Amino acid sequence: MIEYTSSRLCFKADLIEPLKDNDSFIVRTPNGTFKFTKADFYRVFSNVIGTKSYQENRIYSCKYPPKRAMQFLISSQSSTFKQSEKCMAAKDLVGEEIRMKIKEIGTLWHNSPNNPQIDVEVLENWNNLIEEWIADKDMPLIIRKETNKRGQSFIHPCGREIIVSDNTVAIWVYSNVLERAVFTLFQIKELLNQKELPMVFMATKEIKANAKYTKPLGHYALSDWKLCHIQPVGFNTNTSIEDLEISDIEDHFRKYVNPNNMFVLPKEIGYLGEIDVFIEEQKR
Repeated sequence: MIEYTSSRLCFKADLIEPLKDNDSFIVRTPNGTFKFTKADFYRVFSNVIGTKSYQENRIYSCKYPPKRAMQFLISSQSSTFKQSEKCMAAKDLVGEEIRMKIKEIGTLWHNSPNNPQIDVEVLENWNNLIEEWIADKDMPLIIRKETNKRGQSFIHPCGREIIVSDNTVAIWVYSNVLERAVFTLFQIKELLNQKELPMVFMATKEIKANAKYTKPLGHYALSDWKLCHIQPVGFNTNTSIEDLEISDIEDHFRKYVNPNNMFVLPKEIGYLGEIDVFIEEQKR
């Protein structure tokens, strides 16, 4: 675990990126002390990761802590006492009434005319493609893990190539789904062979120097939407890629890139997509 002090809440790429997903970092500020795991940071602050400030200047700061950061506040400057994290976690600070209101909002969004309606046949075609992809042992699998290695690839002990991405491939898939575009396995193979399947949100100098796959998301980015997953796609383990069971990688890939496990929200309310009772209402 690393700690640093700053005059405002900030994220330092050079300290955060080397961490494993479940490693923690603490930021002490005049507004309080915040504790994140790297996985928390990538999940809740996914918009920060692709910014020029974070990628090139290696630091992103917030003048005031945003609301979504407050769930990670472990101590406040004005507090007269400290509670253990265990006690804080055990206490229901939300309450059932608020939780049910969030559930109602989830239902409203699920039925909203502004919620993009995806053609069932398109979803079925993508589902079949992904199962065919997994079954073809010559096809690389793509994972969202150790995203400081985005675009790099590894050979798993079983002999299969594993490519590291962030949420880029999932966004690329859903962008195509919204356009009713479906691919054959041969077409996917060609995109991979030509390094034309987007693997990174932004091709930084570091990525270009170290990665095998450097195609950026470009016009496939969902500019108006935040992409969310219904079933979590995190591994929740510090196990290295090479030591993961190939069956676990296959299951992760299936959840990560299958549009049946995705939905979108307007960016204005995108962080509702992190709340379980809201997510539950988005299941098809």
